[in-house]
Amino acid sequence: QVMFHNGVTHTVVQDDQEGISEVVQWLSYIPATMHSPPAIRPPTDPIDRPVEFVPTTNEYDPRALIAGIISGSNGSQKWVSGMFDRGSFKETLGGWARTVVVGRARLGGIPCGVITVESRKVELQVPADPSDPASHAHTVTQAGQVWYPDSAFKTAQALRDFNCGERLPVFILASWRGFS
Repeated sequence: QVMFHNGVTHTVVQDDQEGISEVVQWLSYIPATMHSPPAIRPPTDPIDRPVEFVPTTNEYDPRALIAGIISGSNGSQKWVSGMFDRGSFKETLGGWARTVVVGRARLGGIPCGVITVESRKVELQVPADPSDPASHAHTVTQAGQVWYPDSAFKTAQALRDFNCGERLPVFILASWRGFS
């Protein structure tokens, strides 16, 4: 859990069984060999379905745009589809550089890398410097839709993983400030 917040660890699990499950799920997005075709699976959603989630002009959870969301109250819940196949999005590096959301998803059964911006404010916990007795932990609020040094590095790391290591097509939902 210590390494999750500094970008070393991609995900945190509770036990070995869950860890093996995460690895198998991750590998399901990657071609079997460097020269193999993509690891395409039968789509879980109709390929020609509409994307029903519509982002607001206010802050919203970008994961709903990617993966969809269940909307409504307990009595009348409705699935609102996102851009990618239902249940296929797996976020990685979620505890680090939280102004950017990265992960893997499927579109029509085709594995893809996904990068988007967090539109909401996030709080960054800055630990005390152990070498400085006068140092203390503090919290910094980071604005949404802004590329900070850590989130720019996270974006570059994800692009490198998707392109060089995993050979996945990448979708960048660029709604950063200054990208209009």
